[in-house]
Amino acid sequence: MATSIETTQRLAGLTSERFGLQLVFHPHADSHVEYPEQVENFLDQTDSFVGLCLDTGHYAYRGGDPVDLLRRRHERILYLHLKTVREDVRAQVETQELPFVKAVEMEMFCEFPDGVVDFGALKKILKEVDYRGYGIVEQDMYPAPFDKPFPIAKRNRDYLREIGIG
Repeated sequence: MATSIETTQRLAGLTSERFGLQLVFHPHADSHVEYPEQVENFLDQTDSFVGLCLDTGHYAYRGGDPVDLLRRRHERILYLHLKTVREDVRAQVETQELPFVKAVEMEMFCEFPDGVVDFGALKKILKEVDYRGYGIVEQDMYPAPFDKPFPIAKRNRDYLREIGIG
């Protein structure tokens, strides 16, 4: 992990110096930075040149509370991937130690009202910390029949509008 931290930090410096850009790191399920304690460790061992993409679904997938992380570490969170997970599937995947690909096939990621992420609380924290970063609505799914993603995306967008996000 030390080499990864050192390399990320060095790349962030070069990106800033040469291009005037800030590096944003995305912790991801089934990677070397996925569990809440690994994300915290990563943030503690890097400096403000390294931003974080908070993927609310991936963070919740590994038992984290994305609302709490945003509240505490908002100064480092520059980008959001908005999604959520079904608790029953998450628990099954964890108990059976299934890989991420299998979890996605089991429809781990779900429509916003059906998941564990509290988007109302997330909205409140975004306002409190005056979040100015970007976000994208996602839903990991595969296999994905051609006609499945678009209706889900519309319902998720409608849900966010209903609660005052976007």
